[in-house]
Amino acid sequence: MRLLHLSDLHLGRRLCEADLFEDQKYILDQIVSIALSEGVQGVLVAGDVYDKGVPGVGAVNLWDHFLTALCENHLPVWAISGNHDSAERLAFGGRLLEPSGVHLASVFSGRMERFETRDEHGPLTIWALPFVRPAAVRAFFPDDTIENYTDAAAALVRAAAPDAGGRNILIAHQFVTAGAACPAASGSELLNLGTLDNVDASAFDLFDYVALGHIHAAQQVGREEVRYCGSPLAYSVSEALGQKSVTVVDVGPKGQVSTKQVPLSPQRALRRVQGPLEALLQSAVPSNDYIYARLTDKTPPLDPAARLRSVYPNLVRLEFVLPDAPAADAPALREIAMRTPRQLFEEFYQSVHGRELDDEEKAFLDDVLGKEAEG
Repeated sequence: MRLLHLSDLHLGRRLCEADLFEDQKYILDQIVSIALSEGVQGVLVAGDVYDKGVPGVGAVNLWDHFLTALCENHLPVWAISGNHDSAERLAFGGRLLEPSGVHLASVFSGRMERFETRDEHGPLTIWALPFVRPAAVRAFFPDDTIENYTDAAAALVRAAAPDAGGRNILIAHQFVTAGAACPAASGSELLNLGTLDNVDASAFDLFDYVALGHIHAAQQVGREEVRYCGSPLAYSVSEALGQKSVTVVDVGPKGQVSTKQVPLSPQRALRRVQGPLEALLQSAVPSNDYIYARLTDKTPPLDPAARLRSVYPNLVRLEFVLPDAPAADAPALREIAMRTPRQLFEEFYQSVHGRELDDEEKAFLDDVLGKEAEG
C-alpha cells in the first residue's frame, strides 16, 4: 500500500505578520495533486492540523477544502490531533465523516485507536495516538509506573498489543528521540522541546512504520521507518533555508517498507538575504517571496524597511547584525536545548547570585517542577 504522510499543517498560522491563507490553500492543492500523481491509496495526517485550539473561519474552511478534495478522489484519510489542536473541535463531525473515509482520532480515550484496511498483501492495521501527556495516560493505568513520556507511550503500546506478525503503522504526534540523539528542530518548535517531554523511539519498535508529527524538518529518528515528514510550509524565519516536502510510504509484505521525499514548491518561498542595505537594493530582483533581511551596515540606514519593501513587498522580518559577528553556535544551542529545566534554573541562579541552591531551595524547586510535570 502506498500512503502519503503529512503533518503540521498549522492552518491559520501567520508568518510574522503575514497572512498565509492563500499560501496554505496553494500548498494543500499541490499536495492533492501529488497524492494523485504518486498513486497513493491513503493519507496519514500526524497532528497539528490547526495552529490554534480555537481555529479561525479561514483555517476551518481550508481543512474542509482539503478533506473534500481527498474524498472526491476516493482517498481515505487517517488524522490525529497535535499539541496545537483542540482535540474536541477537531473531532467535530467525525462520525458523519467516517463513511466518507475520513477517520479522526483526536480525543484521547485511554487507548490507541485502531483502523483496519487491506491491500494485495493482506490486512494492514493503522494505529492512531494523538498528542498526549503522561498525566492523562496515568489516569487510565493507575497500576503502572508512568513517570515520563516514554513510560506513557510504552504503556499504551502494551495495552494495544499489536500483532507482531502482522503489519502495523502508527501515527503519533510527540517529540521522539533515538537514545541521546534528538531530531533537528527549527525555531518553531524550540519552546516545546526539552529532555522531559521526549519519547524514546524504542517504545515504537513493534510498528513497521511510524508516521510522526511535531518537528518541522523531514528526517528519520533512529531507524529509517520512524520518520518526521516535516511541515509543508516554512513557519518561522529559522526555516528559510530548508526544502519542504511530503513523504510517500510504500508498505509491502511484512518487514518491507520504503519511503521517499517529494519536494513541495510554495507559492511564495521564504528567503533570507544578508548584507549592507545599498548592496541588497542594487542586487535585488523584485520578488513577492517572503523575505527575512539581515542588514550588516555599521551605521543603521534611514528607513530600511520601507526601502526594502520597494523591491520585496513581503518583507517579514528585518534584523541588524554586526558584520564581523560570529555565527550562532548550533551545537551549543542544541546542547542548551537538551538540558533539563532544573539544570537551566540552577545555572541561571548561580550566574545571578554567585552560589548554588541550598537544600531548602532545591526542595522547593523539586516541588515546582514536579507539579509542572503533572500538568
